[in-house]
Amino acid sequence: MRSSVVNSIWFCIGCLLAGCTGSRYLPEGERYYEGAQFKFLKDTVKVEKKNLEMSLEEILEPKANGKVFGSRPAVWFYYITGEPKKKKGFKYWVKYKLGKKPVYLSGVDVKAMSNRLTNYLINDGYFRSEVDQNVKKRKKSAKIEYIIKTGPAYKLRDINYPQSYSTYTQVIKELIAESILKKGDRYQLDKLQKEQKRIENYLENKGFYYFDDNYLLYKADSSAGNYEVDLRLTLSKDTPQRAKEIFTLNEVEVNPDYSISNDTLKTKAEHKYYDNYLFINDNGYIKPDVLTKTIIFEPGDTYSEIAMSRTRERLMALGIYKFVNLKYKWADSARLNSQIFLTPLPKKSLRLDLQAISKSNNFVGPAFSASYQNRNSFRGAELFQLKLNTSYEVQIGGQSDTPLTAYELNLEGSLTIPRLISPFNFNYRSARFIPSTIMSLGVRLQRRISVFQINSFEAKYGYQWQESLTKKHRLFPINFSFVQLAQSSKEFDERLRLDPNLDNSLEDQFIAGILYDYTLNTKNAEDANNKRNHFYFSGMLDASGNLINLAENTLGDNEMLDNTGITYSQYTKVQLDFRYYRKLSSKKELATRLLIGGATAYGNATQVPFIKQFSAGGSNSVRAFRARSLGPGVFLDTDEGAALVDNTGDIKIEGSIEYRYPIIGVLEGALFVDAGNVWLWDQQGPDEKPGGQFSSDFINELAIGTGAGLRLNFSFFILRFDLAFPLKKPQPTGVNWVIDEIDPLSGSWRSDNLLLNIAIGYPF
Repeated sequence: MRSSVVNSIWFCIGCLLAGCTGSRYLPEGERYYEGAQFKFLKDTVKVEKKNLEMSLEEILEPKANGKVFGSRPAVWFYYITGEPKKKKGFKYWVKYKLGKKPVYLSGVDVKAMSNRLTNYLINDGYFRSEVDQNVKKRKKSAKIEYIIKTGPAYKLRDINYPQSYSTYTQVIKELIAESILKKGDRYQLDKLQKEQKRIENYLENKGFYYFDDNYLLYKADSSAGNYEVDLRLTLSKDTPQRAKEIFTLNEVEVNPDYSISNDTLKTKAEHKYYDNYLFINDNGYIKPDVLTKTIIFEPGDTYSEIAMSRTRERLMALGIYKFVNLKYKWADSARLNSQIFLTPLPKKSLRLDLQAISKSNNFVGPAFSASYQNRNSFRGAELFQLKLNTSYEVQIGGQSDTPLTAYELNLEGSLTIPRLISPFNFNYRSARFIPSTIMSLGVRLQRRISVFQINSFEAKYGYQWQESLTKKHRLFPINFSFVQLAQSSKEFDERLRLDPNLDNSLEDQFIAGILYDYTLNTKNAEDANNKRNHFYFSGMLDASGNLINLAENTLGDNEMLDNTGITYSQYTKVQLDFRYYRKLSSKKELATRLLIGGATAYGNATQVPFIKQFSAGGSNSVRAFRARSLGPGVFLDTDEGAALVDNTGDIKIEGSIEYRYPIIGVLEGALFVDAGNVWLWDQQGPDEKPGGQFSSDFINELAIGTGAGLRLNFSFFILRFDLAFPLKKPQPTGVNWVIDEIDPLSGSWRSDNLLLNIAIGYPF
């Protein structure tokens, strides 16, 4: 079945590439526009060529049609679809989402583009720039070459700020100290505009409510010589007096249950004061102190734009309001009245979903989920959730030619409270983000039909908080779970008898410990879109059994749980995930990942629980190998029952590099290389998984695979198809590389090596 699917995909790709060049639809006398290239003439000054090329490319219009292996699939889709009768439906989607209107050379105003490039270069400090153009024509296409001479870049020699307004004297020194304009920097109009906006934001946070950056004017003098500019920043003569005054807050009004319909009724408003805040029409929907602690300004404060935006973010973060609207009205003299209108979401909601799912372990199939939510459960902005998830799955990329089938049932109840409830002081001081306390209970049943069934119960109590836009923390000091192997087949029991390590990891056990993880993601930064390099780091610590062991040693009772017949697990698990993203252009990206993890059992335990061990292979791992099939080390299990259980280990090392690029519309492509494996700390016996132990030769034991992928990026979710094959297989014989065996024309090679991974979202 898998071989037929892969062969069909190859056939469709071949047909598509052979027929979608779009050449036969080209009107007579026209040529396809293939884009532009830049040629920088040698000059006396060094130009930041690469960054400048990226910036110039973004301002060019129109954009050329994308090509895949010499074909223009978007143009082909556009033409073969014809003209849809309606502006909706599948035909319309194919023509205008997958398809794209052809771009011809005749549709490019070359002279206008040259002028646009010249203006950009001048605004970027190259005042003596010249841009010429040369059209390179082929039989059916053409490319435009822009020949650029920049001249020397002008730099800032002196920067002067307004000094004549007494109201601004107290802040002028801070403005200068924090300026993004520095002497010696290249003159850049974009930077000057950003400095105007920075000053506006700065003054608005100091109480200047009516100030606007349009009141700031630059005067540039380039007559100083030596390619230098003197810059002077002044206030416009039309600046109104109010823009020069500092405003304070007179009254803060809060409407906690506002709706437009209520407002149009114009009923008489009820007024109540809570902690100096004026509540309008308070009907008891939410406790007033929850809102007063969320709002970060109060009467008498100096107006601050950042306090207003932070308050809006915090009120929305409560999760019970659909709309949050803040308004300011002039009261008298230099005072403002603040009005906060809060429109609640529906208190209760029920959602039912029937869907097809694809998991990272290559199990696919139908799933049903139900979710009940009760917002503001106890009038403190709490969120109670009850979730039921069920699924029936088939593993299309498993270790056996006979697909494994499984079903899963998961019921979880949780309560999220928007504050920290703890006997300890967290010293959390963020004015932007609201921390949460999370309590949850869940039961889970996992069954692989005719193999085994695992039942588990989980209870958590912990906290999550955000340090900044890029830094997040989660801490669960109470993290309990009980895992039980409820049923097993004779074949699986025999497998356990032959593998004592696996038997120990699957015994009934109580897991009680602490879980902490930290995440850094620079893609969430406010200026992320302006940066080419991004980093991601996630660190996780999972420690279990230490408190129980300490209690046993302290009380002198080493049989606290033994009398119940339950074994508690004692282990520590650490996982570090490093990622680096390099933006190559506006839509192209190079993504890399390195994942390192280790888990060790100690004390009363001989093995880390099976559900806590590491695995490798699958759609989010080394994609050229079947899900959870790698390792440990170079151990190769030839036993008939090997397919009944996943391969796991105590150590994991994994790395990937992926080039992502656009194709047409929502369709994206990727080329990737993955490497990784799992290992054991020790080999328990001479006959137990030889070659599975971690050693200094671990690099030679890495599995390596490569492949290509297609992704349908619908913004709200990404459907991913990755086709991969191995380059290197960990084998006990020492013969690892299989590059010379690659033969795409061979049906047996494709059947044994090509793997199609289907998943949701990017792999990393």
